[in-house]
Amino acid sequence: MPTLAHKIRLNPTRDQIQYFKQAAGTTRMVWNWALDTWNQQYAAGQHPNAQALKKEFNAVKYALFPWLHTIHRDAHSQPFADLGDAWQRFFTGQNDRPVFKKKGKTPDSFYIANDKLKIRNEAVRIPKIGWVHITEPLRFSGKILGARVTRQADQWFIAIQIEVSESDYRRPRTANGQEGADLGVKTFATLSTGEKIHGPQALRKDLRRIKMRQRAIGRKLEAAKGQIGLPLNAPIPKGTHLPVSHNRAKATLRVGKSHLRVVNLRQDFLHKTSNRLCRENQAIGIETLSVEGMLKNHHLAQAIADQGFGQFFTMLQYKADRYGTQIIPADRWFPSSKLCSTPGCGYLNKDLTLKDREWTCPSCGMTHDRDINAARNLHRLATETALPVATRSATDATGLGDPALDRESDFDGKVTPVRDEARPAGYKLAASGQEESCDHQRSQDL
Repeated sequence: MPTLAHKIRLNPTRDQIQYFKQAAGTTRMVWNWALDTWNQQYAAGQHPNAQALKKEFNAVKYALFPWLHTIHRDAHSQPFADLGDAWQRFFTGQNDRPVFKKKGKTPDSFYIANDKLKIRNEAVRIPKIGWVHITEPLRFSGKILGARVTRQADQWFIAIQIEVSESDYRRPRTANGQEGADLGVKTFATLSTGEKIHGPQALRKDLRRIKMRQRAIGRKLEAAKGQIGLPLNAPIPKGTHLPVSHNRAKATLRVGKSHLRVVNLRQDFLHKTSNRLCRENQAIGIETLSVEGMLKNHHLAQAIADQGFGQFFTMLQYKADRYGTQIIPADRWFPSSKLCSTPGCGYLNKDLTLKDREWTCPSCGMTHDRDINAARNLHRLATETALPVATRSATDATGLGDPALDRESDFDGKVTPVRDEARPAGYKLAASGQEESCDHQRSQDL
């Protein structure tokens, strides 16, 4: 059965907020205990696992930490499952090695199992503290699998995971078109119809306010150093805790609110854009970007991160599944901007640089907008099963022959599926002695 999650903002009382902080701190403490024990056992040549660590902790937890009686068991039980999952993803190469969690650095959160969770239209019942007011009713109906309470700035949220029926999971499309979307820094997405969708650039617009508020925190830290006798420019010794004034706490909260506003604006835009593309199209051709590699370019890193490409790809994938939309990714070396999109041409402009926003095809004479041309080539991916970018000898046999393609001798002469289309020989894989890396090639297409 498919599962969905609904994230709802909570309106807790002061006592309930205090419990939330204690439960989140408990989760953080248990994680650190489990990770430290895991590392020690692994260094000793043992083979630790999450369930064994959980049994070991349960045998001594109330003797070592008697205050755990005031916190529901899920807060100090779930971290072992989360740690086991984190190690599993580390061994499969999906994420980095698990690290210790630190108060103020790691987002506050704790888990609630489904056996004690009850929900009605205006409130959710959380163990130990009772009913907590929610700002909207639960959107989905089905079996509740669990929930996780998290904090962002001064706001608390609960994400409820629900097992829904197949009919509730699927969403009807309003149209059955095909679309190509070229992603970029200046324009978030350019569609094959010529429409350009501009992102909110929320971080860039709020960056001045954020920096001003961060400087206020810096002044409070300097004052805290003076209270314990540290020079202003001296590093804080490990294990030293600076006194936290009320003004410093308020300054930190203001910075958190600014970042939360940026996150909300960006996610609102990404949800609406991904919804629209999946709702109106049965197939979407889109380029695959190495976001991690692109962020290594320090001249563009902030602008790229502000667009939220990684989140957009994630949203597009799970929403495409709900709408029955097919996502057709272009090969990372596919020259979408350099390939003439005029039907029957297919000329490859190898001399196109990043500063060239328009170019004229010397073969057909058509002048192309760089981004629209790329989107049209991606649109072709969404409508065809093979790319006509091979030599004439190969395409003649398949009915795709075009004399214009005779000029290009750099292709390998194979017509391949859309997901693994032919590419010029100059664009070699970065793992084999490579003329151009993936990140450099994709930056040329932005």
